[in-house]
This record gives sequence, structure tokens and C-alpha cells, in this order.
Amino acid sequence: MALKVTFLQFGTGKFIKGYFDWMLSKTDINSEVFAVYFTPKVQYTNLKNNKCIFNVTLKDINYTQTDNVSVIKDLFWAKDTKVIFELANSIDFIVSNTTEKGILDKRGYPLLLTSFLYKKFELDNNKMLVIIPLELIPNNGEFLKQTILKIIDENYNDSFKFWVLRTCEFVNTIVDCIVTKESNLNIERERYYAFYVSKNSLLEKIFNNKGLNVYFTKDIDKIAQIKIKVLNGIHTFLVLTAYMEGKNTVYECFLDKHYINLINKLFYDEIFPTINYDKNFVEDFYLTVINRFKNPYIEHNLKDIALNTYEKFYQRIATTIVDYEKLYNQKPKILMKAFDNLKKMYPDRVKSFENYIENFKHEN
Repeated sequence: MALKVTFLQFGTGKFIKGYFDWMLSKTDINSEVFAVYFTPKVQYTNLKNNKCIFNVTLKDINYTQTDNVSVIKDLFWAKDTKVIFELANSIDFIVSNTTEKGILDKRGYPLLLTSFLYKKFELDNNKMLVIIPLELIPNNGEFLKQTILKIIDENYNDSFKFWVLRTCEFVNTIVDCIVTKESNLNIERERYYAFYVSKNSLLEKIFNNKGLNVYFTKDIDKIAQIKIKVLNGIHTFLVLTAYMEGKNTVYECFLDKHYINLINKLFYDEIFPTINYDKNFVEDFYLTVINRFKNPYIEHNLKDIALNTYEKFYQRIATTIVDYEKLYNQKPKILMKAFDNLKKMYPDRVKSFENYIENFKHEN
């Protein structure tokens, strides 16, 4: 008999559905997902009217595969907390993808999650709960845990805090897949994907299918740094250069020799030296990323990547600038061109690099 587990999912965008929910559909467990959306849009009504079933199409050169995904059982608006809290006794896992902006704002998703956990605490439910943030920040599980504990210190009693420490396991993750668009309940993404997770026995029981690219590792923090600095860093760099100069997609950039050479120089001169990990692994990762960017069947719009660039810039590029300056006692020239354009994009919020770092830390 297949193992049955229940997920509460915060976030219903194309990425979490085309990546995490798709992976769940490939396991041999009987999984139920109750998903929470934060912005009321027509697409969620359409999804609910279709019994929460959608398609995911994987595209690569000479390869196309479409899968039907039906793991989501129901959808709820984030403001319908009464309905969400009624699930408190039945949830085994909580997964989220609320973007960097969502997880960094403790008044948003972290506050809602804390309220849900308190409801579970009030029910005297001591069943272990695994919390799986997919947001792209290093040590995302530990960050979310510390944010929750701060909220508890400010608003709740110690009994609730001890309950969270005893019954909630926060795992660190790093996600890797390019999911490009969603239209009429059809999601398009690349064939490649990988999911790196800190070791957790309960989660390992879920992803025990050896055909899935799910890796439980002690090096999660290092791999997160590599992925965020390389893949996501290049994405945000292209937003602050190519997009502002008229390019529309990542693929379009890699048809242009200027950007091919610029990205290559950016990686080897400014990103690569700041990553303290096996150099062969890092270089292989970069070369794989570039090949993925050259996939003509993946229409990854720079306009979509540009969303929340102010928040994304810190982990994706600013940390590399700081690390580079520590090594060479000067700022990297190519990445600082991207920062100059960040100032143009956010003239009221960004004055100097040091000012940006100070303000970002203060705001978050």
C-alpha cells in the first residue's frame, strides 16, 4: 500500500507547480497538496474549475514530454485563514515558494506560517512536521526557522516556542530548473531539473524513487552558493544589462557574441574566484548552465526574471561583489556595471553600493 502524505503548499505559481508538484507526481506515494495563493487571479479560478489538474511540458532539443499533474486537491486564498487553519491536524509537510521578497518579509508568509503552526500547537498535535522552503536564499530553512522564532519571541509564549523547536524540522533546499511560462493550465519548462536538500529521514521516504534527480547532501550551503551566484546571478545580470538594452529572452542573449563573451568573462574573472568549492564541479556547473540557456525551446523572458530585482540583487550579485572585494581589495568592474543599472532601476532606493547593502540588511 502506497504511503499517504498531506502537504500544505504556500505559493501556486508556475515554478512550484511545474517543478515540485511535478516531482511529487513522479513518486510512488499517495500525496495530497492543499495550495495557498496570495494574489487572486483568474488562473486560480480556472485551475480550481479544472479540479486542480494541469499539464507540464518538458522541452529540450529533440525532446518533448507532456505530463498530467493532479496532486493538488484544493486551492485557498491566503486571506481565508479559517479554512486554512482547519487543515492543521492533517498536514505532514509544508512547502513554499513565495519568492525572495515573500520569505524576507516576516509580516507576510512567515507570519501566516507562524499563525498556522500556533493553531497546530493549540490542538496539542505533536506529530513531526517538515517545513520545506524553496525560496532562493542560502540556508533558506534555517533562515525561515529563525524568522519564525523571532515572531514567536515578540508575540507568543515560550511553550509555543519549545513546541516548534521540538516538532518542526526546517530543511535547507536549493532548486534548479527553468520554468518559463504558464497558459491555459499548461506549464512549459526545460527537461533538466535538480533538487538538493539537507538530510531529512521523513523527506527521504517521499523521494525514494531513484529515477528522480533529488539529492540529500551535507553540502547544501555550498551548492546553494554556486547555483545562486552562477545561474541566478547571470540571470539578474542579464536583466540589468541586456534587458535594459532591448533584449527580451535569455536565449536571445546567447545568440549575440557580445553577451556570450561578456558572460564568459564575468564568470571566469569575477564569479569563479569567489566560490570556495571544488573548481571542477563549479566549472562543470557553469558550462551546463550555459548549454541550458542555449536551449531554443525555452522562452525565458527577461521581463519575468526582472520581477523584484531589488531583493534578488543582494544574494545573486551583491554578495559576489563583497567576496570579490575581500579577495582583490577592489570591486569587480563587470558586476558594478550591473549595479549602476540597479541605481537607474530604483533611483529612490539605491544611491551607492554601501548604501544598498546597509539598507537591504536594515529592511530585512
